Amino acid sequence: MRTVIVRALVLPVLLAIPFVSGCQSEAKKHLYKAEDLFEKRDLDGAKKELELSIKADPTNLDAHKSLAHIDEALGDDEAAGREYEAASALDSTDQKLLDKARLYKKLTDLANSSGKALDDIKAGKVTDGVATLKNIMLTTRISAAREKAVNALMNAIPIIEKIGDQQVQEKKYADAVNTYEQGIRAAMLMARAHKMEALGPDADPMMHKINQAAKAAGTPDATFKLFNDVIGDYPDDKTANLELAQVYLSKTPPDYDTAADLEERGGAPDDAVRKLRDQAKKHRK
Repeated sequence: MRTVIVRALVLPVLLAIPFVSGCQSEAKKHLYKAEDLFEKRDLDGAKKELELSIKADPTNLDAHKSLAHIDEALGDDEAAGREYEAASALDSTDQKLLDKARLYKKLTDLANSSGKALDDIKAGKVTDGVATLKNIMLTTRISAAREKAVNALMNAIPIIEKIGDQQVQEKKYADAVNTYEQGIRAAMLMARAHKMEALGPDADPMMHKINQAAKAAGTPDATFKLFNDVIGDYPDDKTANLELAQVYLSKTPPDYDTAADLEERGGAPDDAVRKLRDQAKKHRK
């Protein structure tokens, strides 16, 4: 389908070139060769000929425009952006070229932002990095930019978990809670991006670790909102239900009824659920 669309874009450019009998310039020879190859649907061959045409004559507007369209068809957004920018510089009156150049400039900036966000996460700036990737995923309409952000986030999740583990080893429990939360919320973003019906397994160990870190920090209820958010999106997530049950049990007094319901939904053994319900009955007396 994309090839059919690009044919409609490239052919008018190539066919609009006036035929020159006799001696042709080197640039035009490659341009006509590109037209022949494009007619045969040899996009890679046409691309090489257009590049040679531009090498022979960097001011060849038609070659830049055709090459930009072919780069789009081949999925090379970076190269397409360069060609649209070059074409727009050669013809500043063409609004469509200018719009395309701006679009690809924005795409490049967003792609660079994804890479920088991942670097920030590796450097320990987890909250800032995740926020940047989330912003790209939720606000941009450019599919390639969203895809780069999703890939960066996927690579970031195990890194975030390791940073949290290191903070626990250093007994920086409050920091670890914040870090693990960013990792879990990143996993939630990934699940939404892939339209998954359940939270990915990479979040499970962090959900257990964050509760342990919260207890060590003396704030066992610090994970209350997080687990409710997870269950709000994925009510059948067993790990989230089981870990939220532990939060209810840490309350003063413990909420055995709610904890029992959560453990039952989380697939806890019947004996464990029954024991909690018995404790709930005793506390109600």
